[in-house]
Amino acid sequence: MVVFMSAPILNLISRQTNVDQLMQNEFGETPLAFSPTIRLADGGEAIPQQYLDVDRKLDNLSNVVEHISVPAGYQLFTGQEGSCLYLVVGVFGKENYPASAEIAIKDKVVYSRRWLIEPTTPTSEIVQTALLAVKKAREHEARELFTVRIDRSLDQNSRVATPFNCHLDLPLMAGSESTLTSTSALDVDKQLKGLKFAGYTFEVQQRIELGRKRLFELNVVGKSSHFLELAGSLISVICQHQDQRDFVHQLINALIARSDRFVDELVSFKGFTRFSHTLDPIALAKFSYKTRNIKAEDTRFDENFENMSYKVDASKAPFYNDGELGRQQRQLISSFSSLGGYLPLEKTANR
Repeated sequence: MVVFMSAPILNLISRQTNVDQLMQNEFGETPLAFSPTIRLADGGEAIPQQYLDVDRKLDNLSNVVEHISVPAGYQLFTGQEGSCLYLVVGVFGKENYPASAEIAIKDKVVYSRRWLIEPTTPTSEIVQTALLAVKKAREHEARELFTVRIDRSLDQNSRVATPFNCHLDLPLMAGSESTLTSTSALDVDKQLKGLKFAGYTFEVQQRIELGRKRLFELNVVGKSSHFLELAGSLISVICQHQDQRDFVHQLINALIARSDRFVDELVSFKGFTRFSHTLDPIALAKFSYKTRNIKAEDTRFDENFENMSYKVDASKAPFYNDGELGRQQRQLISSFSSLGGYLPLEKTANR
């Protein structure tokens, strides 16, 4: 009988083959000996991914990532520094803070933070990491492109700044909290005159009272070289409180949420948009149940699976830190009378 691995490149294996003869697929995954199988729609059988032992290397990480599609203007890169594998998003487009008209028209590339890929990370989790990496790269851009006028002048040359950018000086802010919490009454029309996002402006189309909350439907006006999907669209902003702080916070949250939804529909693996809202949650639940609630017929599998699970879970346990941070960690853990899982490790003389 022929059995398939769940990874998209379906290597043929024998169900009862010796463990030394089990074949690793191009994604660095090898099925455990005597693994249980599920029946496919075409009549074949497959070994679900949770029963594949992963040996993640740079070459097979790259093999996975080459099958991941992302939105235009973004590119995934893989790399390795020492023993650490990582994934990085390249963001292509115009400079967010151009110092001159010449710079403003030129394209450039910037890179996201590095996303660690552990040695036991399966293919599905790499795809999920890519999705999150693209979302966070876009969020970083969104926070830099949201501007607020910081003086009362309506002149186009009045001063503007980016309150939600990721480069604010947190150590200084921590000592200035009293100056950062002031607010004023909600006046949406007035506030919108001082707000821009990637060059777009906003106009109120509709206001709806929702009990103690207020819903504002905003038209997105203008053109931009960033976040092109927003042009001519509507943004819904729900305010919890009747002050300008809440409105501005809720507006940036709505813009980030819209960006995340855009990415959901465009990140795919071998053409399959796993995170699309076109997928039926009930069908997904049935698929999950079918692939995760199965038992092996051969009892020798149980030990293989237990050993693999231990290797994966135990390898994630960190070491206790030194100093005050280590004291905080030990204090928290000692507060539990009984704590399962893999506890942090004590450092030895060699580590």
